[in-house]
Amino acid sequence: MAIDDDRADNRSRMEVKKDAQRQALLDAASEMLVHEGPGALSLRKLAKKAGASTMAVYTAFGGKDGLMEALFEEAFDRLAQMQASVPHAPDPMIWLADLGAAYRAFALANPAYYALMISVTMPLTEHVTEGEDAPPARSISHHPAYSYLHHAVEACIEAGLFREGLAAGDVADMLWAHVHGLCSLELAGYYANEKAAQARFDLSSETIMRGLVSEKGRLRLEAR
Repeated sequence: MAIDDDRADNRSRMEVKKDAQRQALLDAASEMLVHEGPGALSLRKLAKKAGASTMAVYTAFGGKDGLMEALFEEAFDRLAQMQASVPHAPDPMIWLADLGAAYRAFALANPAYYALMISVTMPLTEHVTEGEDAPPARSISHHPAYSYLHHAVEACIEAGLFREGLAAGDVADMLWAHVHGLCSLELAGYYANEKAAQARFDLSSETIMRGLVSEKGRLRLEAR
């Protein structure tokens, strides 16, 4: 029994080590992709940067295509984790606002991964596309990171806080584009400082919400 326990402990330690190495490779690859471009992302350079062997990269990802796919998924998985940590407030408008703030916090805390998410140079893979000619961006609305936003919008509509006739998918797309664009500009250095960026984020968000809300929603918004 003791021998079996030792073997299980050894396997557990090996799995933890393997996961940590895979994460280190993903982080290193993300930095390389953002700062040097996809053409510079060779498996040999990645292994050297991460202090691993080239074989370790192949073992973890199966090759460059697998690595690129894993990077794309990792970026959105990290965003989904951030969104999942947002408390589901009883007031869906507060939940929606908190999700927007969490999106911005993720972008600022993970600039390399965020740049990867907005990059148009990502190669296409079956796993992240709907069809042979579909760009990776087409898959965003199917990811859990997007579903939190969609659910919050649906909750606002069901509570009568948004104007009648609005479709949850249309509103979610618009809000995603809004936050996505502002975060992209902020990371690119468009605003003078973080305070200015925050002020523009708040102003834009409030202006958009005022255009979406019903009378009930307007009273709720003004009460806040």
